[in-house]
Amino acid sequence: MFELLSKTIRAHFRYLLFLILTLGSYFSIVFWKILDFKPDGLYAGHVNVWSDWSLHISIANTFAFKSLQDWFAYHPLYAGGKFTYPFLTNLISGMLMKLGMPLKHAFVLPSIFLTFSLLVGLYLLFYLLVKSKKLSVLSVFIFFLSAGTGFVNFLKELWRNPSFEFLKYPPIDYGRYDIYQWFAGNMAVGLLIPQRSFLIGVTLGVWAIVGVLYVILRDNLAESIKTKILVISGILAGVLPIAHPHSFMAVFLITGLICLFSFSKWRILWHFVLIAGIISSVLYLTFIWGGIENNSFVKWNPGYTVKGDFFDWVKMWSLLWGIMLPMAILGLYFWRNSINYSGWAVYISAFMIFTVGNLYLLQPIAWDNSKIFWWSYLILSAPVSMALASIWAKRNFIFRVMAILLFLILTLTGITELTRLVQVDKHDFMMTSTDDINLGLEIREKTDSLAVFLTAPSHNHFVMVWGLRPILMGYTAWAWNFGFNYSSREADMREMYLGVDVSELLKKYNISYVVIGPTEINDLNANEKYFSEHFPLIFRNDNYRIYDTRQFN
Repeated sequence: MFELLSKTIRAHFRYLLFLILTLGSYFSIVFWKILDFKPDGLYAGHVNVWSDWSLHISIANTFAFKSLQDWFAYHPLYAGGKFTYPFLTNLISGMLMKLGMPLKHAFVLPSIFLTFSLLVGLYLLFYLLVKSKKLSVLSVFIFFLSAGTGFVNFLKELWRNPSFEFLKYPPIDYGRYDIYQWFAGNMAVGLLIPQRSFLIGVTLGVWAIVGVLYVILRDNLAESIKTKILVISGILAGVLPIAHPHSFMAVFLITGLICLFSFSKWRILWHFVLIAGIISSVLYLTFIWGGIENNSFVKWNPGYTVKGDFFDWVKMWSLLWGIMLPMAILGLYFWRNSINYSGWAVYISAFMIFTVGNLYLLQPIAWDNSKIFWWSYLILSAPVSMALASIWAKRNFIFRVMAILLFLILTLTGITELTRLVQVDKHDFMMTSTDDINLGLEIREKTDSLAVFLTAPSHNHFVMVWGLRPILMGYTAWAWNFGFNYSSREADMREMYLGVDVSELLKKYNISYVVIGPTEINDLNANEKYFSEHFPLIFRNDNYRIYDTRQFN
């Protein structure tokens, strides 16, 4: 089977090499620069990485430095809550760190490997769909250079203030529309780089789909080879609940429809269905089932985030995705006679995914629906390339200019955002100071591994990230988004910091230590005088004081 993969790669070597040397090189540079230890602390090269990677580092550190029995003892962001967060990518990084690899390398190198794997997998998927090497490359670029009409605002500002500096470094991400809770126009800026789970999820998912499609479309393959491919595809799809649940939902729908459209081949396809079904069910029941406390976690929400009528909805998607949807429909129409049943299954699933995302919020924070919307965009990149090819094939100067302009309309927003992204020195953010990292390491060394800390509800609190201790509650929007009923806990945290009913609440939550620093004082009005008079000070640095409250445990 590996000989078959090697033969396939050799047959497409030039095109795959082109993708690796272009997109692969770009993302290798970005990943290497996106995380940086400086003398004064750890920095992230983009605001999305600053916001997301602290939790990822916390989880990876847990796998690397805590004992096995503590790995899933609590949710890093919510003491006592079930650890439902998709952890596979951080488990890989944690194991590399356990073997002695520095944190930066343990995060960056797997990300680069997964990006290369995704590029190859996407190319092969598109080749199975469009049967053209050049169009497969074009489809990959359409996906990675996504999306929307934000470039129009960029060009307007460039016209008003023409300068090379503005052109070289766009000051904002022009595809971001906060009014629609759409926080990045480009897929890589919004998800691929900051959302580590998305990268591994979409990579595993694409390869699972490639395996199923390949077996269906290659009747001359030996049965033993087909079985091996489907078993591997089943394993890849089966682990998605702990890699990236949104990708699991998308792959479940895509491969389910492929298998339904190819039901006559059920005698071989059952290998994939059974393996994927068993593994995913076991992982879901073990790591996710029972962890969602919020009964309205998934919500009926027609229109996604638009406020208004159908025309407002059309306007929203015109801004977010530009001409993507009409171009995809045009491509399917032009190529309708050359698309087989399996291809139609894939394309129909893309529109079904898009429909589901527009009818339901799959998590409380609407932006998380982008994780399935981008699966729809991924698939529809193929018919868009087909539409461009059909227009280009007219061999008329006007049509060829039109094809180029349409490609630019599809990709200019992504190009501006990726141009900005790579210049991390101009927009880096401190994740944790060196002093706070050292205090976290001291906590890790000198406190019980399951001791609960009362802290401000921060997304990057050093106790969670570096101390590796349960915090009563982290960032409230995430606690809500992970399905916890957090409101009473949030109110109790405020009461404790004010010095009201402290003893009873400390007992209720089994809190061993109370942290007081700038965030606790500014956001929660922490009454440090009360704690300094009633509890011993056990740890401190220039920013934080930590009081020992174990007498109430």
